Amino acid sequence: RTNLVRLRSMSGNLGSRYVLCNIPATQIEAVENGLVWSYFAAVVGKPDRPSPDIQSRMVEINFNPFWTVPASIVRRDLIPKMQAEPDYLTKNRIRILDANGYELSPAQINWYSTEATNYRFKQDPGDFNSLGSIRINFPSVHGVYMHDTPYKNLFGDDFRFHSSGCVRVQNVHDLVNWLLAETPGWSPAEVDHAIRSGERRDARIARPVPLYWVYVTAWVTAEGVVQFRDDIYNRDGAGGPVAASRG
Repeated sequence: RTNLVRLRSMSGNLGSRYVLCNIPATQIEAVENGLVWSYFAAVVGKPDRPSPDIQSRMVEINFNPFWTVPASIVRRDLIPKMQAEPDYLTKNRIRILDANGYELSPAQINWYSTEATNYRFKQDPGDFNSLGSIRINFPSVHGVYMHDTPYKNLFGDDFRFHSSGCVRVQNVHDLVNWLLAETPGWSPAEVDHAIRSGERRDARIARPVPLYWVYVTAWVTAEGVVQFRDDIYNRDGAGGPVAASRG
């Protein structure tokens, strides 16, 4: 009954081409003219850092992106990492910038205080970058996005709830080629060249593609098979929130 409400909220016109990420299923569908063009495995938010429900439009692809570390990750992850491994930032090529854009060295900061939260942390592009070689942008009040990852082994796990809220996409290059299919100047060969170049480049999607992140733990496939997934964020209980589109 809980999931019927969720499914009915998605029964309208979702678009002729759209992307749907079902968070409990850790699966992404690229849909075109009512048919699933391709499925992609996903890594989504941890139970204590859940991926939000979203209704938005994918508007831009960033190739070889910088990663600006969110303030929540600075507090919860980066400061403890620096206390345990003083060379963590240097090894991972993460720069520290003050409010004027000047770079500081890790030795200039007291990592046993909250001083680090006053600065911006920016990771250089590269194979080591937490976003991998691609970030897919869409408007969202939650500050999340979809992206590549250097930790591709995670896609082989049965339990794929490892992120801090963003969604990592397996074979993201294939999804990007589909998103840019109607965008002049971004053939698959040109996408490959942009990635291999290692240079920061952006591609605006000619016709923004609707995007839905949903929380559905039970549904029926076209073949009549009933599917169930664990209620990983504990949203299915009596009185619990029913997933509603935000974004």
